[in-house]
Amino acid sequence: MIKSLLYRLRWIYAILLISQTLTAKPVLLFYCGITMVPAMQSLIKSFEKTHDCTILIKQGGSGELLRTLTLYRKGDLFLPGSESYYRKADKHLFLYRRTIGSNRLALFVRTEASNRIHSLDDLLKPGAYFAIGDAQIGSVGRATRALIRSKYTEKGWQRYQDDAVYFGSDSRDLLRLMEEEGVEAAVNWKAASVRIPPSVSLHLFPIAGADKQAKKLVISLLRFSDHPALAKAFIDYTASAEGKQIMKRYGLGDGK
Repeated sequence: MIKSLLYRLRWIYAILLISQTLTAKPVLLFYCGITMVPAMQSLIKSFEKTHDCTILIKQGGSGELLRTLTLYRKGDLFLPGSESYYRKADKHLFLYRRTIGSNRLALFVRTEASNRIHSLDDLLKPGAYFAIGDAQIGSVGRATRALIRSKYTEKGWQRYQDDAVYFGSDSRDLLRLMEEEGVEAAVNWKAASVRIPPSVSLHLFPIAGADKQAKKLVISLLRFSDHPALAKAFIDYTASAEGKQIMKRYGLGDGK
């Protein structure tokens, strides 16, 4: 784990150094949870044109990103898959925050299994081959744990953990498990549907109680940012009417 983290830190430093050397433009480092990357890429494309800068995305599980930026203390922006990550972090790391949307869970089911799996209860039936997120790594796992605990208590959550055949590190990994490992169903962020591979046919089913468990998406300015004014401007852009419309387009809006 330590060696892996050190490797990632060296990679981040090298990318920033090369980018600053090759261009006179300001370069911002953005720690972004995987589910939000497609929406952020769209926002970044527009922002870079009007502000003559470059924004580099470091994507991954939200917990992993938080550990990285806390240790490395280099970068400008942070967007986890749930606001809960701020509650366990040093509040002094974040100078400015704004809510820009929300994440909701859904049940992803392979088309051939959709006649017998279309609810959380169905996952516990004999023969169901399903995956859930790892609650120790990514926001989707934490949200899944919170939702199942709210419906079935801690004992129920333990049963889902015992019956799951795989644990995905993040929303993209859960899709990979469905594509490559033949997983029939997975609890995933609804917004991950924009990444469904063309090689697999999936149905999305709503999960009872998921709207009440929707997780706010809060983007923040890091205290150690080299370009705080520019980073703040990007945050305000994502929170603007135009930014929120783009978030909605990618399934990350405040509405259902």
